[in-house]
Amino acid sequence: MNCLIIDDETPAQMLLENYISKISDLQLMGSCSSAIEAKNLLQKERIDLIFLDIQMPDLTGIEFLKILKNKPFTIMTTAYSEYALQGYELDVIDYLLKPISFERFFKAVSKAIELYQSQSQSANIQTILQFSDNENFNIEEQYIFIKSGYDILKVEFEKILFIEGMREYTCIYTENQKIMTLITLQKFTEILPTSLFARVHRSHIVNISKITQIQGNMIKIGNKEVQMSKSFREDFLKMIDKYGLL
Repeated sequence: MNCLIIDDETPAQMLLENYISKISDLQLMGSCSSAIEAKNLLQKERIDLIFLDIQMPDLTGIEFLKILKNKPFTIMTTAYSEYALQGYELDVIDYLLKPISFERFFKAVSKAIELYQSQSQSANIQTILQFSDNENFNIEEQYIFIKSGYDILKVEFEKILFIEGMREYTCIYTENQKIMTLITLQKFTEILPTSLFARVHRSHIVNISKITQIQGNMIKIGNKEVQMSKSFREDFLKMIDKYGLL
């Protein structure tokens, strides 16, 4: 991750520079003593993570975050604990209170790296999924590669039982595993072949071929149950009623 220090205190800059040098996943792109200086650098360089002090001349760290359109991941560094709530309202990753220990710094950075890697995985998945073709769907040839931790997993469409959308993640349930990803449920709806998959709830997509029974608004898939909402029920039943039997 390309990172940037924004702090008007030289000792604080030097401490963070020393800490950053110990983390192989971080690449320091510069240290700025003001928000204005940082804004100019952000326009020129790709910055993934900023270490942002709050009390600075001209613009505070809080004011600076509010005016940024494309915010990098942000870890706040300050001597004032009363700003913590404002920082979290702006979706900062963590809030480090000075003097900052390396242990606390490492914990915050690990969280940032994990989020960054998850975001990158999501982008890779979306690129791969674009090769799917609903009209020329061949179940033996269709699959996606998903990075999970440090592994890249091949997931065949025919092995997927259902997909569940959660708050921050989407979970893919297969016959023998559960895979978490940041790709949205809506994106899966757009990409997956409609001959095999159906949206049955705002939080669920099911593999039609894996359904064993429908009881009211509950869909049974193996030993699991997936809820079907009223708003999707009519379209779903039309989709599976190929012979006018329902």
